[in-house]
Amino acid sequence: MAKWFDWLKERMLIALDVDEKSILETEVNRHLGSERYKLLHKANEYYRNHTDIERKMQDVSWKSNNKLRLGLFRKLVDQKVGYLLSKAPSVMYGDDSEEELKVKEFIDEFFDEHFLRNLKSVGRDAVIKGVSYGLVYYDEEGSLRMTKIPGEQVIPFYADERREVVDAFLRIYNQEVYTLLGKKQEIHVEYWDTEGITYYKWESGHLQPNKAYDGIQPHFRYMDETGKVHNFNWERVPLIVFKYNENEQSFLDQVKSIIDNLELQASVNADLLADIPKFIYILKGYGGEELDKFLSQLNLYKVIKVRDGSGGVDKLQADINTEAVESEIARSRKMLYEAGRAIDTQDENLGNASGQALKWRFTDLDLDANDFENGLQSAIIHLMWFVVNHIKNRTGLVVDMKLFHYTFNRDVITNESEAIQDAQNSVGILDARTIREQHPWYTPEVEARLEEENKQNAEKHDDYNFNSHGHDHLPEEDKESKEKE
Repeated sequence: MAKWFDWLKERMLIALDVDEKSILETEVNRHLGSERYKLLHKANEYYRNHTDIERKMQDVSWKSNNKLRLGLFRKLVDQKVGYLLSKAPSVMYGDDSEEELKVKEFIDEFFDEHFLRNLKSVGRDAVIKGVSYGLVYYDEEGSLRMTKIPGEQVIPFYADERREVVDAFLRIYNQEVYTLLGKKQEIHVEYWDTEGITYYKWESGHLQPNKAYDGIQPHFRYMDETGKVHNFNWERVPLIVFKYNENEQSFLDQVKSIIDNLELQASVNADLLADIPKFIYILKGYGGEELDKFLSQLNLYKVIKVRDGSGGVDKLQADINTEAVESEIARSRKMLYEAGRAIDTQDENLGNASGQALKWRFTDLDLDANDFENGLQSAIIHLMWFVVNHIKNRTGLVVDMKLFHYTFNRDVITNESEAIQDAQNSVGILDARTIREQHPWYTPEVEARLEEENKQNAEKHDDYNFNSHGHDHLPEEDKESKEKE
C-alpha cells in the first residue's frame, strides 16, 4: 500500500470501505471535469496563439469581423523562459581531486545538451500551466535521461502535508488506437508508485485494466552480460515537479483578461477602419438607373452622366477618429507588461538606458525569475537523487551533495560600453580572470585562446633568447668573415 494512502487512513480521511482504486477513480473524474484542467488546456491554446478573439462575431452581416491575434502570451512566456534558461548553467562539483573529477564527468554526462533542451521545454510548460513534470528514465543505450510530461496529464499524490516528494502519481493522456473502422481516441491512465506501474484504460467513468500489460510493470528493465533481463524499481517515484510559483498558478491567469481586451480593441479598431468609407457621394439629378452602375461608371470612365443643368455630384469626407481606441490599446499594453512582470521591448528608451536604468527596468522580471528559479532549484535537488544513485550503481562512487552546485545564468541585457569601462577600472583591484568574466564579449573559449596565445608568445620569446644570447654557432655571414681573417 502506498504511503499517501496510509497517510489518509491514519488521519481517518477516508471511509473504511473505500479502497485505493476507488480514490484513484474519484481523482480522475474530478481532474477531467475541473476548471483547472480546462484552464491548462486553454493556456496551451493561448501559447499556440488560439485565443478567445476567434469567437468574436458581428450582429450585422455586412460589417467587417476582424479577429486579430497578437501572439502576446507566447511573447511573454518566451521572454521569461529565455531570460532564465537560454544560457547554459554552471554545473560544479568539488575541486580537482581525482575522485571528484570522475564524479564530475558522470554529472556532466547527465546535464548535457539533451537535458538542457528538455529543461527548457519543461520550464516553458511550467510557466504556461503553473506546473510541469519531468520523468526520469533509461534510454535504449542505458543512459539516464529526463523527459517532459505536460502539467495537465499528472495527478500527484504526496506522502505528507509539505508536498515535497511525490509518493505516487496518475498520468492521464489521450491515445490514438487503430480499429477495423479506423482510428479512435482512448483515454489511457498509468498509476506509478514505488512498486511499479499499473496500466489502465478509462471507460465509462471507471479504471479498467489495460490488457496489453500483464500485471504491474517495473520502472525499468536491465539486461546483464548473459542476456538475462532484470526488473528494477526506484526507491522513489521517478517524477520531478517543476513549479512556476508556489501556488502552481498558470501565468495565463495573470494576463488573460488584458490580452483579451487588447485583441478586442485592436480588432474593433480594424473593423471601423474597414467599414468607414473615405467618401460619401451626394447625387443630384443622376441619370443612371442603379447606384452600382454609378460607381462602375465613375471607376471606369471617371465621368458621371446627369440629366440637366441642376444635376451634379457632391461628396462628404468621412471623419475617421480612432485616437480613443489607440489610447486604450497603448494603456492596455502597458498594463499587460505590468501585470506580467515583463519587459516591453518596444519601449523607445530601452536601447539608450544606462546600466543602472536597465537594472531598474529588469526589477519585475528579476523578481518573477527568482520565484521561478526557487522552484527549479528544488526540482534539480530532487532530480540529483536519481543521478547520485545512478552513479553509485554504475561505478560505486559516492556523491557528496554538499559539493554540488547548479547555477542558472540569466540572459541579462547590459550596457556594453559601461560594462567594458567598469572592467578597465577594475584592473589592479580584481584578478584578470574575474575581470574577463564580467566583460560582455566573454565566453569560456576565451581562456583556451588566451592559453594558446601565451604559449605561442612564450615560444617566440624562447627562440629570441636562444638566437640572441645562448647560441653555440655564428650566423653564416659571421662565419664567412671569420674565415677570411
